[in-house]
Amino acid sequence: FPVTIRFMLWNDLKTPFEISALLLGLGFPISVGLGFRIGWVLGGLSALLNGSIAFVSGYYMDLGLNVFYLMISLSSFLGWQFKEVEFKKMRPKTTPFWLGIPLIPALMYSQFSHYIPGANLGFADGLNTFYSLSATFLLSQKIRWAWLVFVPVNILSAYMYYLRDYPIFALQFLVLSFLALWAFKQWEIKH
Repeated sequence: FPVTIRFMLWNDLKTPFEISALLLGLGFPISVGLGFRIGWVLGGLSALLNGSIAFVSGYYMDLGLNVFYLMISLSSFLGWQFKEVEFKKMRPKTTPFWLGIPLIPALMYSQFSHYIPGANLGFADGLNTFYSLSATFLLSQKIRWAWLVFVPVNILSAYMYYLRDYPIFALQFLVLSFLALWAFKQWEIKH
């Protein structure tokens, strides 16, 4: 499509895409928190819509993050235990690694983020992206405390989407913060 037609189409689709991604995105922690495999499908579809929005808007870190979410959702759906969630315990020595290691690429990213279109929030973009990657991977491995990592990540995401004029996404990520706490509690009950 020529650029003018593409942007006209995008203006018509932006809000429906945001609302659809919101509903699917909220279904993810509820379903996965209850131990249902279908939650990974909802998360994957939400990532597909969010990634499309990020691509058209020029937010390439968000695009990369949503591609990762899509891949993790697919692999987790295929490998998830259908009837019962089997939680894994992480060795205490590896917990600081998973909490600290995302800081390194976030700092590195902040050094060259001004060269990337749409990456106007530098270090915040890096923190959000690399902690989300880490927490999503841990969640796919059924590490319960990964839900708690999503609380500050989702609050930061809400703030960033608000600044980028995506109020529906900002609302979604605020709600996701509370759902992450709820899912953490649900997994405690099941454990």
